Amino acid sequence: MSPPVSPLVLLPGTGCDSGQFHHQATALAGAFEVHPLQLPGHRGQPPAGDGGLAAVADRVADRIAALAAGAGAGAGVSVVGHSAGGVVGLLVAVQRPGLVERLVLVDSNVPVTEDAVRRKAGRAGAVHGPRWRQVLEESMRAAWGPRLPVLREQVVAGILATDEAAVRPLWADVLALDPRPLLAALRVPALHVRSSRDVDGAALAALNPLVASADLRPLRAGHWPQLTEPGAVTAVLREFLPGG
Repeated sequence: MSPPVSPLVLLPGTGCDSGQFHHQATALAGAFEVHPLQLPGHRGQPPAGDGGLAAVADRVADRIAALAAGAGAGAGVSVVGHSAGGVVGLLVAVQRPGLVERLVLVDSNVPVTEDAVRRKAGRAGAVHGPRWRQVLEESMRAAWGPRLPVLREQVVAGILATDEAAVRPLWADVLALDPRPLLAALRVPALHVRSSRDVDGAALAALNPLVASADLRPLRAGHWPQLTEPGAVTAVLREFLPGG
């Protein structure tokens, strides 16, 4: 009898669509039971509580648990999250031990040096101000990078069209979060794919040797490397994920 095919959960970032993982979902479909999930409150999904990080992670954890149960014994769940989706996956992996087998954070904002954590937290105040939507738009445009401007406009438009109740609290919580305690508590192999975020790979490994790094910055792929450099991201996933 063939072993069960492991579920692979793909989580997009704040305001984003799980279809942004189309290239990776297609390439890995033969090795995994691929499940691109929309975040709560996004793209027709019902909201989760107050829309903040904890409520979103709870809802996502329940959905992952249902997938794991449906896959049968021995099929560990791997989670790949882009940006805030990676932070959601990190929270799930730490708070629900045994649910996540491996975790990939694609350019997630999880700095580990004191200065970088302080800079990230300093940006959280703007989310609560009257110009929050303009700040969001400017931040997303700047994070995209120099590649594929037409696709950039499509992605930014999708983020801005997402309900405020889903975007604003999640964005604020991710910026305010000090990820170091969560990263230190992680007990499964993890990989941070750095494309634009201020995440020091050496400091990350020192904090938790289970967390490795892959640096895609030389490709100038910006914050959405799964879209601008899909082959490179797929290759990294194949190397890291069991059976990829």
